[in-house]
Amino acid sequence: GSMIEQVKTIFFKLKRLKSNRNIEDLKKYLTTSCYEKLKQELDELEKHGKIWVIKNLVIKEVAVIEVSEGKNKKPDCFSALIKSMGIEFIADKNKTSDITGYSDHVRNFSEQWSFIRQGDWWLLDEMKWKN
Repeated sequence: GSMIEQVKTIFFKLKRLKSNRNIEDLKKYLTTSCYEKLKQELDELEKHGKIWVIKNLVIKEVAVIEVSEGKNKKPDCFSALIKSMGIEFIADKNKTSDITGYSDHVRNFSEQWSFIRQGDWWLLDEMKWKN
C-alpha cells in the first residue's frame, strides 16, 4: 500500500502546486531531472502568458503496473497508472475570467508515472499522459 499512498500524495501535491505555479515545495518528491523538466514547462507557459487550470480532481484508480529491483547501480523503480477525473487544461492567464463554464472541461485522465527509490523515499521521475 505504501507505493500507492505515495503516488496519491504526490499526485495531489503536484496538481495543487502546478496550478499555483509554486513547485519549489515539490523538490523533495521529484528527481532532479523531473523537477527541472516541470520547472521548464511552467516557465514556458509563464513566458507565453498561460497557466494550468486544475480543479476538482479525483483519483478513480491507482495501479502499480511495473516494479523492478535495482541492478548494476540502478535504483529500484516502479510505474503506476493513475486514472483521475476532473478539470485540467491550459488557459490564457489574462482571460481566466472568461473561463466560466468549468464543468464543460470535466474529463477523464490517465497518466503513467515512474518512480525511483532514493534511500527510503520514492521520487517521481517521469510523467506521461495516456489517451
